[in-house]
Amino acid sequence: MSVTGVNPSTQRQAIQRFIDEKIAPGVQSHGGDVLIEGLENGILTISLSGACGSCNVQAYTSESIANYILEEFPDLDDVVVSGPS
Repeated sequence: MSVTGVNPSTQRQAIQRFIDEKIAPGVQSHGGDVLIEGLENGILTISLSGACGSCNVQAYTSESIANYILEEFPDLDDVVVSGPS
């Protein structure tokens, strides 16, 4: 899903919809959640919350989520996953 030339608000909405529909249900089924912290200059910052803080595969989950978002939104330069809150 390319969002080239789209204003940042619309881009953030598209990413939020993707997270809500494709990523969050799986994370939430394990007691966690994925939150958008910011989107600036092509860099999306997200955080994992809830049970993600004590999960022993949190690093793998973070990398997988970042890669999945980058595959779907190739116009993003990076996805940064901050630690669990």
